[in-house]
Amino acid sequence: MRAWRLALFVLLLAGSDVLLAADRQVVLVVSAESPVQQLEQIEVQKLFLGWPVTRENHVLRPVRNVSDAALSDVFLQYVVAMSQSAYDRRILTQVLQHGRPRPVELAKSADVLKALSADRYAVSYMWLKEVPANPRLRILRVLWTE
Repeated sequence: MRAWRLALFVLLLAGSDVLLAADRQVVLVVSAESPVQQLEQIEVQKLFLGWPVTRENHVLRPVRNVSDAALSDVFLQYVVAMSQSAYDRRILTQVLQHGRPRPVELAKSADVLKALSADRYAVSYMWLKEVPANPRLRILRVLWTE
């Protein structure tokens, strides 16, 4: 009986780790009405580094989700592969030398969701657990998993 309880406890513990890992995923999201069906990793990197990425002859607009320090760290390390200061310099260079706009930065996930819903060419990222079961949004890919 004791071995059975221990086995049950281990299974429950293992299951909770799977659930926790699923919550610790960063996903790339767009409006459900977006013409974007997929973006390769290099396109995501280019988009957030200020280089034009187009779909249907429209330039996609990056929306940085700065609502969480850990999310920002994942973005910098795994999406653009830069430190914050190097990223800021890169974006400033794009603005000054090429006249490209800075990516929009939003400090609340709710504002990111509104921006995506309002613009079919906007692209952002967020924690998977923050993406509501919303028919107006679509997940393109998982960018990072813990």
